[in-house]
Amino acid sequence: MMSMSRIPIFLLLLTLSVCLLACGGKKKDVAYYEMQIDSIRKAEQLKTMKQQAGVYDDPVEQFFDTLSLCPLPVRSAGGNLTRLSHFSKVPPQVTSLLGYPVDTPLRMTALPRTHGYGVFMLAEGTDSIPPIISLVTLDKQYQPVDELCIYEYRLAERGDDLGVSYNEYYIDSHYAVTIQSCFVKNGTTLPLLGDTRRYVIGKDGTFQEEIVELE
Repeated sequence: MMSMSRIPIFLLLLTLSVCLLACGGKKKDVAYYEMQIDSIRKAEQLKTMKQQAGVYDDPVEQFFDTLSLCPLPVRSAGGNLTRLSHFSKVPPQVTSLLGYPVDTPLRMTALPRTHGYGVFMLAEGTDSIPPIISLVTLDKQYQPVDELCIYEYRLAERGDDLGVSYNEYYIDSHYAVTIQSCFVKNGTTLPLLGDTRRYVIGKDGTFQEEIVELE
């Protein structure tokens, strides 16, 4: 997966230009700035070569760059992660970055980027219990922007009935996320359908709920 932290070379050149203008009319040798630009280019080339060789200076960048990519669309697979994609164990540095206690068992896979934001599926839980699955958006510095829970399996009650509740979900190729709540009464296997919610990812990277028209 392509790094989200790589700074475009034109931004670095622009920064150098601003520094030149800020000198208050003091002119520096053109060769000096050419040398600075050449050094930046060489640093970028070295970084690219190291990443292609699997060598990273930043463990957080390494984790996100090496995640498996899950293509769209994504159909509900319940809590069966292996049917969705390869989920990698999240290291403590990234767990903390995402706002979770460092001992939280998390696994993650990448989805295609949208509106300049990274999109990921995050699974919380151990192998012995169904995971809680969320969609997470991150900015270019891997800072969390928004999070949306799409799957959770738990004990529940509806009126006088006891049973379990869970979600079915579908993510289409345009990032329209549909979540259908379900309830299964104890002693039965037929799910009773509940609310249907639909979300899209806005240009600011947040999940925005849309009105679902009843057919």
